[in-house]
This record gives sequence, C-alpha cells and structure tokens, in this order.
Amino acid sequence: MNEQKSRSRHLIDQEIVSVIDLIPNTDLSAATLMEARESQTKMMPQIDVTQLFPVTFEERAVPSYFGGPDIRIEIIKPRQPKHSKMPLYYSIHGGGMVMGSTVGDRQGNAALAVQHGFCCVSVYYRLAPEHIQPSQLQDCYSGLKWCIKHAEELGIDTEKVALAGSSAGGGLAAGLALYVRDQKEFDIHHLRLRSPMLDDRTSILPDHPYAGEFVWTKKSNYFGWKSVLGHEPGQEGTTEYYVPARAESLAGLPSTYMSIGSIDLFIDETLLFAKQLAFDGVLIELQVLPGYHHLAPMFPNAHFSQIGATSSEYALLKALELL
Repeated sequence: MNEQKSRSRHLIDQEIVSVIDLIPNTDLSAATLMEARESQTKMMPQIDVTQLFPVTFEERAVPSYFGGPDIRIEIIKPRQPKHSKMPLYYSIHGGGMVMGSTVGDRQGNAALAVQHGFCCVSVYYRLAPEHIQPSQLQDCYSGLKWCIKHAEELGIDTEKVALAGSSAGGGLAAGLALYVRDQKEFDIHHLRLRSPMLDDRTSILPDHPYAGEFVWTKKSNYFGWKSVLGHEPGQEGTTEYYVPARAESLAGLPSTYMSIGSIDLFIDETLLFAKQLAFDGVLIELQVLPGYHHLAPMFPNAHFSQIGATSSEYALLKALELL
C-alpha cells in the first residue's frame, strides 16, 4: 500500500512495521478463503515441540457433549511436573472464525508447560462457513468439559483453570466463559484475551479513522462474522455466547487480562468490554500496545510485545495462585 495514501502507517511501531510489506493486505471473502487457508498452513508448518522443549505431546479425540462429532485436542505437558496437580491452560486458536489451527499455539503452550508446570490443552473447533454457531461453542465447551471430567487422568487441578484465546479465539474464549458461568458445571479461574474478536457490529460500523487498515480489515471481519453466525452481522437477538459484546452483564467472570494494539480493528470493542468488566466487578487488566496491529505476535522480541508478555504471565500466575 502506498504510504502517502495510508491513513495509519505512520502510527505503526517501527519494530513491527516490516510485516505490513511482506504480507499482502487482502480482504477475506468466500472467493479468497481457500487460498488464504493454504497460505496460512504454509506459513505455520507442523512443529515438533518435543524436539524443542522437554514436554510430551499427545493428540486426542474426545466426545462432544452435544451429539456432534468428536473433537480433536492437543495436550502438552512438562516431562518433569512442577506440581502434584498441574494447572490447566486451555487455549482457543485464532483465524477469524474461518481459518487457523492449534499449530500456532504450540510453542507458546510448550514454553508455558516447561516454565510454570501447566498442562496445556488446545482445541480444534469446527470452522465457518462450513459450520456455523453453535458448532464452535459446543466444540470448545466439550473439549474443556472433557478435561475437567478427566482431571485425574490428566493430572490437573480443577481449582486452577485458565481459558485463553487470540483474535477469533479470544472471542470464542469470552463466549465460552459466559456459557461456563451460566451452566455452573465447573469454574474458570482466569481469562486471557489477546486482540479478541468480540463484537459483530464492528463489521458494519463506519470505518475507524486509524484502526483496522492493516492485516484484519473491516471487510474481512464482516466475512468472518457472517460466516460464523450464518446471517448478516448486527442483527438483534444474537446470543452473547456467540458475540460476547452483546452480554448485558459480565458479572461472575473470572479475573481477566486483555491486550490490544492501538491500531488493531478490535481496539474499540476491547476497550468497551474492559469497561463493562470493571463496571460489573470483574478484576480486569488491560494493555493497549501503542502502534501495534493484528500481527504483532509475529514479533515476540519487540519492546511492547515483551512488556505485554510479562504482564500477561504475571496476571495468569497471580490469578491461579502460582506466584
């Protein structure tokens, strides 16, 4: 994109600006989805984390509690546990509801398992538009419920459960947390949301003057929400379990850590969600990373990425009483 025509390039942190030129700024659509999925798969080759970290890796097929197909989950554990019962870190991958897999979370989960003794589980949920809600909610809930029901087998502590997600995974994690809260079958003790996709209405609002120009655009967001909801975004009556920003109350959610880039498309919905959490008496920490866009995680060594990682880790460990 021509810098002179860009409305927000001058705001991008210089440590993470290079990816803007390396990755084409293509709006996602039904016509481009398959190619985008293939490109993403090539960018994230299969990684054997057992060669990089002293961990075990297992893939399981677990039953749906809603009569659907079995759900694939990945389980990463430290070879030498730090706890008699491991805290559980359950992560949901991103991809705009229409792409992605657990591969992108593997290295981070393996590092967390080694450094802090977590049992890290990530879930393959069914993707839109081939599958619409409640498929995603049911898959994510079933995977988590299976872990809780099989806590002894997994060696996990059901009193130390963290739920995490990035982008679409962040939206699904927030919706899942609301569903868990209301079902009252088990508890979550911390919620970690990075650049969460929380509100379908963002895709039909007027353009933000600076946010959402790069990487994940409003048009891509519209396609993602229409694909997963099965109807036009912005309609009344959509449940908060699918669109967490629709929740009338967030009371009863666990302590929550949120991070978002200042030029990320989801900046406004994240700020509003954090405000609602605080209003409803939920312990909330919010990190707004200046000049960061949606692909900032590709630069883990950048200054503000490191600040975000440190504060996020502290919030997680404190919430689960692991400090």
